[in-house]
Amino acid sequence: MTERPDPATIEFPGGPRAGEPIPDDPIDGIDFGTFVKISAEIAEGDPPRAAILRAVGLDELRWTFIEQGFMLRVATAALRGDSSLAEDLNRRYVEAQDALGPTEPTHGLDRYAFMVAHAEKGAPLLPILKAEGLTLAGFARLQRAWTKRLVADEALSSTFRGWVEQVKKQL
Repeated sequence: MTERPDPATIEFPGGPRAGEPIPDDPIDGIDFGTFVKISAEIAEGDPPRAAILRAVGLDELRWTFIEQGFMLRVATAALRGDSSLAEDLNRRYVEAQDALGPTEPTHGLDRYAFMVAHAEKGAPLLPILKAEGLTLAGFARLQRAWTKRLVADEALSSTFRGWVEQVKKQL
């Protein structure tokens, strides 16, 4: 049986040395919060990635360096057993994503159930989303909006699950 390395001794090329704290300084002039906001804007798909990067004074090569650096920090922290940086990334990303589009449902519960049923059956989601006029980022916001409502309303949740199962039977 192979022994797992001690997480405190794991090193990655370009990452912090084993035993050193995860840096929190900017990478190439971009701090973590700005990195997250740019990432969320890129995920929207419009405007195009190159235009977003140009608007903040970056090119693809510099952005890749910055992105890899921050993701390396998140991964290193997680491998060391510290999930706080990943949790911070997730929280900030959701906030940034929600600032870019509607946070109230843009599609009725029946349409959301249709999309969820396809996802649960393993159908390719992107064509379904495109047909519904959604991007992945838009779907993430829709999912968060409906999840809040479904968690708060057991009857609505039951109706939703019934619709999902009904659609799945037809697939």
